[in-house]
Amino acid sequence: MQTGTHPFDNVSTKVIACAVIVGCLLLGLAGLVLPLIPGLLFLAIAAVVAAKLSPKFAEALRQNDTLRPYLERSDRMAGLSSGQQAKVVGLLVLKALIEGVEWLVKGAMKLLRMAERV
Repeated sequence: MQTGTHPFDNVSTKVIACAVIVGCLLLGLAGLVLPLIPGLLFLAIAAVVAAKLSPKFAEALRQNDTLRPYLERSDRMAGLSSGQQAKVVGLLVLKALIEGVEWLVKGAMKLLRMAERV
């Protein structure tokens, strides 16, 4: 007998989760082309939601050093109130945005250094 239930047990929740995944994937792909949309953020959200649907996919994502902390944090959120969950999600989004900007700045600096050499 199980003591806990899976967060996506009923069909309607699975359909909503799939819609969120597809929407985030589309926004993420658009964000890779358009600089105004944070593409990596939406791709990461899609990955985290998909990990909640598929334990095998979650295990594969946990092999990634970048995504593992986000998955562990999302697992710990189950016991929090809705207000606390909203705060945590906001902070995670902010952290992902900051890391994305850091990655872009590092890439731009690399390109500038390469351009100076030419």
